Amino acid sequence: MEPFVRNTPSRSPRRIPILFSLLVALISQWSGAAFAQNQPSSGQEVPRVLVIGDSIYRETTRSVAAELKETANVVNATWPIGTVANSTTALENLDHLLGRLDRNGKPIHEEQWPTWDLIHVNVGLGDLIYRTPNMESFRVLPIHAGGVLATEQSQYEKNLDELIVKLKATGAKIVWASTTPIRFSRSNVFKIGSEVEYNLIADSVMKKHQVPINDMYTYVRSVINMDKPAGHGADPFDFDKQPIHGPIVEVIARELGIEREKGKP
Repeated sequence: MEPFVRNTPSRSPRRIPILFSLLVALISQWSGAAFAQNQPSSGQEVPRVLVIGDSIYRETTRSVAAELKETANVVNATWPIGTVANSTTALENLDHLLGRLDRNGKPIHEEQWPTWDLIHVNVGLGDLIYRTPNMESFRVLPIHAGGVLATEQSQYEKNLDELIVKLKATGAKIVWASTTPIRFSRSNVFKIGSEVEYNLIADSVMKKHQVPINDMYTYVRSVINMDKPAGHGADPFDFDKQPIHGPIVEVIARELGIEREKGKP
């Protein structure tokens, strides 16, 4: 797929920072009480699943938890407040994501660390956003205004390689989710086609580490209109209001040997 960049139409100066604040919020996670999870009413011990991803996975994880109620305890990992979720910050905040720090950011004793049977992980959109160069704090900046890519390809590959090694060291099964599609957006802070290139990099890393891939990219393309720009301009975080949790439920059930009712994924 050839990258395609379209210039942003002019708009009032007040609206630009509002839109960019929305974009940063969408690729960030809130910190705090931990997660969307389900506690089986039967009291029986069930597999524990951790979902690591940017903000699009927050509500999606709730749907996964509802689908797997009584058969798995599904948890949405939280990021430190204001953190842009990408491959670099995932490494920097891995103890936080794994639940090895308390709500105040203080270390938890190792014997009290939560254990995970499966970790479903994706970082990508936060790596593909364009930002203000030479600035320590993260500020989104359109491509046509001089924005630079958050994570170059070589760094992304290095980050994923290190991240998977550390996740596998937890003893959990690891499933990688490919990055979802990028469509045209008024914000012009994503380059169309870049997610395809970065998914190829991720594929190579996952093959190296024998990690199964949940092809969220192909699934999302099948349920949204790729020719339709996101209404709020913050694409690719809009899925035409289509649920995207089905493939996640399916891969968790398959990898953990969870039997599903007939007719369910």
